[in-house]
Amino acid sequence: MSASPKITESPVEKVDLPNKVFVGNLPFKTTDEELREQFELIGPVAEARVIRRGKRSLGYGFVAFVAASSVDACVKGAKVELDGRTINVEAARPMSETEKVPAKRRPRRARKAKVEEAEGAPKSEAKVDAKVEAKADAKAEAKPEAAARKPRVRAKKPEDGPASETVAYVGNLPFATTDDELSALFAGFSIASARIVTNKKSSRSKGYGF
Repeated sequence: MSASPKITESPVEKVDLPNKVFVGNLPFKTTDEELREQFELIGPVAEARVIRRGKRSLGYGFVAFVAASSVDACVKGAKVELDGRTINVEAARPMSETEKVPAKRRPRRARKAKVEEAEGAPKSEAKVDAKVEAKADAKAEAKPEAAARKPRVRAKKPEDGPASETVAYVGNLPFATTDDELSALFAGFSIASARIVTNKKSSRSKGYGF
């Protein structure tokens, strides 16, 4: 019996045995023995194997017949069912050279920090290094300027003066209150004037007066 091939999820396998077919859509509980018994109804089987990842079935496998005529009969024949599921059967094809050898990743080129180290390198790398150095120089020039800046000093608010002996503040007024209505509220007192403070643009009351 041949060594187990590398697990793959396509009908591409390193075909060690001739006359091999790919079998897909298998029930996950199907065993190698059950797969062999099913296809021995078509012809003598040299090997039947369910592909697994660890102990879990991947839902497909490979069957190798003794005779090539069994492969033709299997592929061109009627649909094969196992545990109520219709099985997909295709002739297995050998793995091509491009599929056997994975493409090698190109190593990343380390970017050099200084232009002097980039001499003799490709122009594209020299440009990148020049940009890196230019940014570093710009940061270095900006630091002294930032250090020279003095912190802003907020102007102190003027201290409140002494309370007026002749002017009274009246707040929480309805916005519809007029100067005359405010004056009428203080009719029992001797007042010089009564004024509602309004917005200069909209002339709307601000809700307070003097």
